[in-house]
Amino acid sequence: MNPDADDTGLRPEIALAWHRATLSGLDHGMPVRESHISDVDRQSRLVVAAAPVLDSMVTELTDTRFSVLLADKSSRIVDRRMGRRGLDRALDQVMAFPGARYLEEISGTNSLATAYELRRPISVTGEEHFLEALRVFCCYGAPIIHPVTNRLEGVLDVSGPVEDATTLLRPFLMRAVRDIQQRLLEGSRMAEKRLLAEFQTHAATRKHAVIVLGEDLVLSNSAAIDVIKSADHAALRAIAAEMGSGPAVEHLLMLSSGSPAVVRARSVAETAGGVLFEVEPTTSKPALHRSRSHRRARDTDRQSLQETGVVLIIGEPGTGRTTTARILAGADATLADAAGADTDDAGYLSFVRAALAGKDPVIIDNVQALDARACAVITPAVRSAACPVILTSSPLADLGAEQSALAAEALSRRELRPVRLYKHEFSALVTSVLRDLERDSKLCVTPSALEVLSTHPWPGNIRELRTVLAHAARGRTQGDVTDADLPDTHRTSAGRDLSLMELAERDAIIAALRASGGNKLAAAEQLGIGRTTLYQRLRRYRISG
Repeated sequence: MNPDADDTGLRPEIALAWHRATLSGLDHGMPVRESHISDVDRQSRLVVAAAPVLDSMVTELTDTRFSVLLADKSSRIVDRRMGRRGLDRALDQVMAFPGARYLEEISGTNSLATAYELRRPISVTGEEHFLEALRVFCCYGAPIIHPVTNRLEGVLDVSGPVEDATTLLRPFLMRAVRDIQQRLLEGSRMAEKRLLAEFQTHAATRKHAVIVLGEDLVLSNSAAIDVIKSADHAALRAIAAEMGSGPAVEHLLMLSSGSPAVVRARSVAETAGGVLFEVEPTTSKPALHRSRSHRRARDTDRQSLQETGVVLIIGEPGTGRTTTARILAGADATLADAAGADTDDAGYLSFVRAALAGKDPVIIDNVQALDARACAVITPAVRSAACPVILTSSPLADLGAEQSALAAEALSRRELRPVRLYKHEFSALVTSVLRDLERDSKLCVTPSALEVLSTHPWPGNIRELRTVLAHAARGRTQGDVTDADLPDTHRTSAGRDLSLMELAERDAIIAALRASGGNKLAAAEQLGIGRTTLYQRLRRYRISG
């Protein structure tokens, strides 16, 4: 018996890992839970640094039954190598393939997930695995720690059949980990030299703000120090993540100071995500959410309301449809909320028709909640109304035929963006909502907290963001809002931030599923893709149903 084992027969670290798996709702007999599958960045700093080391490991493992798995800093497998063909099927059966995330709450106790959890090397052999499906393996895993930042970069794992277990796994694996860490160090030094050279070339010839952002490096000239605040770094990094290694881009950005600026960004070659930014002030202002206390309806919107008579405001729940309508219509407007009324009640329809017969503006809120009979009564009344009318609605794809006919009476439309599409403007949006909560607020959300918040999908949009920030502020009017101030539901990153193209694809899939009543085959046909491709996208974007 192992002298280090407890009364369960398990080593203490394995027993604790089993306890965590039980708390996660796992059962010994269940398979590895399906995780969110995502694309692997083959040009990431870790993958590039590890590639030659993995090549060497596989050469040494030739004709053995061992495999090598490399996971990134989120424990997502990014590379898989095998010493002998035919092992791929066994690994596929336990979801151990590139793109899958291996965590203890998904796969129980194993050297990849548990080394990630403990941040130290560990071996897990046969019966020590929590899930029976993994007990055919022996494995050893170790974290990869960056020598400069001391941050976790990933986990390296060697696994094979339990009958091939050997004590030689540990030194073999640890040597490979040290080699990868050394290559990360050398790569960081070369990347820093390239970033510094690029910065010196531009900063010496520019009077405006120049800033270079690397994974663990920030370089600013004196102009940038005056203009770019710490809260703006999250917006700049969002731009960098969106452009990847693509061509130079230009954005209109509202800085956290409240000043608009033109931001030109271009990637720096061979620096693993390094980007050079040039920031110049401008008089143009990007379209952002405006708080209720500061917001003023635009002259063009009022003119549209006067000229066309009917304006349609479209947006997802929580984007501020009602607030926008009230600002546009003014204090004398009559509000007829379809979501809060019994539209089968003759009294509601009489109230709406009487309001439309008057001279003051009328807001018909939540058109999507009206049934066919109510639409049939209200549509002609809106068409003949002499007063200004504002309709608010969820996205047009959610409307039925009768609701769409009512919405069609509006010749002017204003679509409100969901929070997830603000991307590099997210920092300015957060600042605006904070000012809405307290006009004289001097609170500042730290870059790390902004980065965490920016990855959330925000199904409740502005309403949800206001609730989260109100919780984080807790009545304060100055100081920093950090990760620790956020509610538990929003304190951790929701995963990889999606690009605008991915967000558009995700929204199109959700709309197709709604239109098809959840029929995946019909949705795939509507989207023009195969059913297998649709299932892959459902897993990638975590879409259920």
